[in-house]
Amino acid sequence: MLSLTIRSKVLLLSLTLFSIPYVGYEYVREMEKYLRDNLEFSLQDSARSLASVLNERPDLFSRKLVDTVREDKDSTLVAFAFKNPVKLDGYTDDWKDYLDKMEEYAGKHILKNSGSYNPNSLSFKHLLGKYRNHLYALFIVRDEKLIYREGSTLHVDNSDHLQIVMQEPNQQFHRYMVTPSTPGWINAYKIRDLFNPPVTENRIQGWWRETSEGYIIELRIPLMMIGERLGFAIADVDSQPPREVKTLIGTSAIQNLETVGKVFIPSPEIERIISSLGDTPGRRLWVLDRQQRVLATNGNLRREFSHHPLNRLYSLLLPAVSEDFEDDQARASRLEGEEVNRALSGEADVRWHPTLDEQAIIVSAAHPVHADNQVIGVVVVEETSNNIQTVQRQAIANLFNKTLLVFSVVTVLLLVFATRLSVRLRHLRNQAETAIDINGRVTDTKIDATAKDEIGDLARSFAAILEKLKQYNAYLEGMASKLSHELRTPIAVVRSSLENLEQEPLPNESHTFIERAKQGINRLNIIITRLSEATRLEQALQTIEREPFDLTELVSSCVAGYRLAYPQQSFRAELLPSPVKLTGAPDLIAQMLDKLIANAVDFADKETPVKIYLTQEKHLARIDVMNRGVLLPVEMQERLFHSMVSLRPQTNKKEPHLGLGLYMVWLIATFHGGQVKASNNPEFPGAMFTVWLPIHTNESA
Repeated sequence: MLSLTIRSKVLLLSLTLFSIPYVGYEYVREMEKYLRDNLEFSLQDSARSLASVLNERPDLFSRKLVDTVREDKDSTLVAFAFKNPVKLDGYTDDWKDYLDKMEEYAGKHILKNSGSYNPNSLSFKHLLGKYRNHLYALFIVRDEKLIYREGSTLHVDNSDHLQIVMQEPNQQFHRYMVTPSTPGWINAYKIRDLFNPPVTENRIQGWWRETSEGYIIELRIPLMMIGERLGFAIADVDSQPPREVKTLIGTSAIQNLETVGKVFIPSPEIERIISSLGDTPGRRLWVLDRQQRVLATNGNLRREFSHHPLNRLYSLLLPAVSEDFEDDQARASRLEGEEVNRALSGEADVRWHPTLDEQAIIVSAAHPVHADNQVIGVVVVEETSNNIQTVQRQAIANLFNKTLLVFSVVTVLLLVFATRLSVRLRHLRNQAETAIDINGRVTDTKIDATAKDEIGDLARSFAAILEKLKQYNAYLEGMASKLSHELRTPIAVVRSSLENLEQEPLPNESHTFIERAKQGINRLNIIITRLSEATRLEQALQTIEREPFDLTELVSSCVAGYRLAYPQQSFRAELLPSPVKLTGAPDLIAQMLDKLIANAVDFADKETPVKIYLTQEKHLARIDVMNRGVLLPVEMQERLFHSMVSLRPQTNKKEPHLGLGLYMVWLIATFHGGQVKASNNPEFPGAMFTVWLPIHTNESA
């Protein structure tokens, strides 16, 4: 089963904070309907406000220029409202945003042609634009053979040329020609009649530039010169004298005033009105006439959105906001749609429709403009739904950012709290573990219990338990001494009584019983002696004085004594040839060796020797006592040095064993700053006891 620490549990608990952004995310998704309704209401309100400014102002919509437009849309010229001026240089760089709106004029627009018509011989594309007080015209002409006017001639119609016909605001009809003698800067010539030479019109300016397929003309005409009718025609002269016009292609018939087409120029008055209202980023305004033509426009659907570094993460939750969409209506001269049709019928309406590339959704709100209870125009306000997604994304971003911040702070605080809690619990555990040694003796009852919380209560409970356990251990430790003292007198009385009884004449059977009683008294005396021996050793360790001695000499003399004490057992000693200096009590070291040898002899096979090794490991002296015999149980190897633990069988024992011998070995080794270990012999079946003792050095001296 997986075990988790307190910090892990607290960290897992803190993960529940992530439910906050999830609930917020669901809430933001549900907010979409309200955001959509709010966007529609905002657009309708803007359209209504602009329409209220234009209401009852028929002069802005009822110009003769607008109302009398012919139904023939092909002959009507439409000028686009430019945001920037056009440089007259014969290049189309300033027109690039509108080139896709150019009208092409070819075979079906022929006004005059002699012979068969070839599009490569003459065709052109045309575009009009308005910037401030000027009308700009662009002509991209395909002409396989260019004929320029001779500089010395007074005739302006015997070379390739551009004809301009217009009705000026004073209702007068005029004809102009652009017929250069060389490419470059050009001015128009005003044609008066057959009897008067043409006059240069410096107000009509432009540039003529040759191309690989023909030529390009850029013109600039003051708006004050233009009335309600305007037409252009390109003439192609391919032959040398008599230099007659071969082909003439025009935007409309230009023979007289009635045949010239109309020109539609956006209303500067309405543009000034909607510009004065200010721009809203990402919102575009249109003003249309009843023919759905654009009178004025202002604004841009694209807007800049802030880019958050976590946008990639947020894009997994909400669709990415893209401003890279195709705005197909940006340069439109007419605006169509269901909402426009309903507004022309007198009802405001809103329509949601995608762009051509389906990268964005455009919301259009249309509102009618009234004059004398009649609809004279329409106001359309547009905006993409990207703002809704942006609001959602920003809400999600703010929610996640704040949640991450709160989560980080709370997690850090919880981890600090859990770490503090873990440290206090570990400290309490360490104090509890060190308060009792491996023999179960209480060494310290002082546990930090100053805290007033539950851990403090637990520490105080541990301290009280340890105090009681120490008192109980003291009682048990003093029991052996008290028993020894109290039992010696009755044992002496029994022993003397048995000795006196032996002096009396008794039957032979009685001597047997007396002998058994004496053996029992002797065993009891041995038990008392060994109990008091361990107690005396513990007391002696507190007052004994240390002295330097040679461990090699001590072990060698002890081994010689063991050979005499255990004649039936053989011994093999391998000692260091050089002295090993220790500081301590040599008598206690000898007593420790006595206990180890006695234990080894008791468990060793009589045919195999008991081995004693003395080696050196860095600053430690190592003593190994090994015997061949039974193996030590693995689970008992650590417990053998505890008090009152013995592996000897309880039957057929000549002497009682209380399990205090190895405990005394541990006491002596610990007193000298060493360690003792019991393990199975790696060389042959049997046991091995190892003692490490620190060597006395000059530095330590």
